[in-house]
Amino acid sequence: MSRKRIISLAICFAMALGLCGCGSKRPVIEPVDGWYATWAAAAAEAEYEQVPLNPSLRGNTCRQQIKASVGGSQIRLTFSNEYGKSALELESVHIARLFGAGDPKIDVSTDTAVTFGGSESVTVHAGQTVTSDAVNFSFEALDVLAVTSKFGENVPSYPTCHPDAGCTSWIVEGNSVSEETFSEMELMSSWYFLTMAETWAKAGTETVVCFRDSVTDGAGSTYNGFDSWPESLSAIMQADPATSNISVVGSALSGSSLFGDGAESVKERFERDVFGIPGVHRVILIVGANDILGAQYDISEEMIAEYKKIIEECHGRGISVYAGTLTPFEGNTVYYSELHEKIRRSVNEFIASPDSGFDGYADFSQVLCYAENPSKMQSVYDSGDALNPNAAGCSAMAKAAAEMLRDSFAKEAAAKEK
Repeated sequence: MSRKRIISLAICFAMALGLCGCGSKRPVIEPVDGWYATWAAAAAEAEYEQVPLNPSLRGNTCRQQIKASVGGSQIRLTFSNEYGKSALELESVHIARLFGAGDPKIDVSTDTAVTFGGSESVTVHAGQTVTSDAVNFSFEALDVLAVTSKFGENVPSYPTCHPDAGCTSWIVEGNSVSEETFSEMELMSSWYFLTMAETWAKAGTETVVCFRDSVTDGAGSTYNGFDSWPESLSAIMQADPATSNISVVGSALSGSSLFGDGAESVKERFERDVFGIPGVHRVILIVGANDILGAQYDISEEMIAEYKKIIEECHGRGISVYAGTLTPFEGNTVYYSELHEKIRRSVNEFIASPDSGFDGYADFSQVLCYAENPSKMQSVYDSGDALNPNAAGCSAMAKAAAEMLRDSFAKEAAAKEK
């Protein structure tokens, strides 16, 4: 081989090494003490049926319940008026422990005022969000907490909310932020303006964000049961001391699609509802059934292309991204057809393939389906619509997700030892 040829090959080899190293190495999220999400809810604009009327929010008190994933001794809350057409006035916000899920009675000894820039009141302008000061408030992992807000006269007619909370919010007339319990109240099933709770935690804590449609939102789970699959996964993580540093939060919204939700693209949703979650290290993605719902031809390749964009965005920020296979829906006359089932299986084959680009996957479809009929959810797991799993189905999904995460943790630990 000529000297010129050897030099040429050497240059090409060096260039190849440079290209492999350039942009391909995933950034590392360094462990630090800081704020980590312990609860979150994706925001949307309320429709008429989600607007409290008797009494309304204006000038009155609303008590909302949230379940913490990890505990702490400090907390701060975020309120969103992103979809409001006018300003939101919060006159007073308190936080306390609830005695039990689904009951408005609080432990008054834990009742604590939340402040904003040192003041108990704050105005949130249309399209904006506000995060409270850090408040000294001790709570344990999996505690159900009450966030009670007294609203001023300025409240948008259609509030920013999470439409399907899966639990009760209580609204009473006047100022009752510190009342032990409520009577003569309006019962609603949405979260209003409240979108996040964070706690200060030690380095090594991680937030896992579960994204994105009704299956993740717990549409078939027990009302006031806090047993959606992300909430069940959180309980599994907390039961094991080795994973009690893992905070699991849901960032789901019923009706969400892979190609976008109305005027908002998936990228915009990801920017806020995943990348905007404090301490996010990992994402578990299950989305696409609502895209399949409207498909008139095989859109599996288009869906796969969207998955790859999401993977690239997450990896570019140092975030690991896992997928859940799309769950079966034969028997649901709206979602199911031979074409739709073909798309679902094609997408699931991609998710399970070793070259998908995902950091792992949980085979939710296999866990929930009949062995002899993979397109149909087992009746023991079916909430009744042949689409959304019930509490038992959510529990089975959570176990599969936990196994996937543990495998990922073990591989990461082994890689560090090398």
